[in-house]
Amino acid sequence: MRPGGKEILLSMRKAPGVPGLHGKWELPGGKIEFGETPEQAIVREIREELGITVLPRRMLPYLHTNLWEYEHAFQHVVLACYECDLQEDLLFGPPQDAQWFRTGDIDFDLTLPGTREFVTLAAAQEEFEQVCIQFEHIDESTKTCNRFTVATQPTLYSHYGLVKYWGRTGEWAKMKIEEFASPRELDERIFETAKRRLARGYHVRALQGPRHYKVLLQIVELAKQKHEYCPAPTIS
Repeated sequence: MRPGGKEILLSMRKAPGVPGLHGKWELPGGKIEFGETPEQAIVREIREELGITVLPRRMLPYLHTNLWEYEHAFQHVVLACYECDLQEDLLFGPPQDAQWFRTGDIDFDLTLPGTREFVTLAAAQEEFEQVCIQFEHIDESTKTCNRFTVATQPTLYSHYGLVKYWGRTGEWAKMKIEEFASPRELDERIFETAKRRLARGYHVRALQGPRHYKVLLQIVELAKQKHEYCPAPTIS
């Protein structure tokens, strides 16, 4: 991370022939060699890949597991991530296959699994933590107003270094909290909840969240199609 924590360095994975891996952005790093500590490995790998020296600060409280299928083998990978500072900035910029990203501008659909979770923990900014969608329905027969809210937040829940995501749905007086094992499950739940509310005649009264969060953009488009689009959503 650059000083101030607003920019994170990502590198592009080159793995032709491996679906879901080639051409994706990821956090730079690599495999631990025999006899190395994780901190030594990350310093070595980033120096070899990008020609820069980093100083590991802390291990982020999350472990991510991937299972990759190659032509002749399966590979089970456990990812640990360290927040690192630069020992010196790049004078001429990173190589072509690496780039500095502002944390709020990263399109996580173009990154490898685990990137979103690690960046969220490293950045620790409100834009990653606060998503709120308010639905409203006016019953013309009774002249009453019904409101329904979806609010989400990633939260640490265990000293074992795991992350879960919780979502809160419902009316103010009747609330339910659900937990999800991954951001993908949470995204699907948010969209399905919005879809059902719009089908029942609700309109989007207010909407808040990061501009890169595609689920919110999908909900806005769906609301527009049903003419239930709020006039001034806030997408930060």
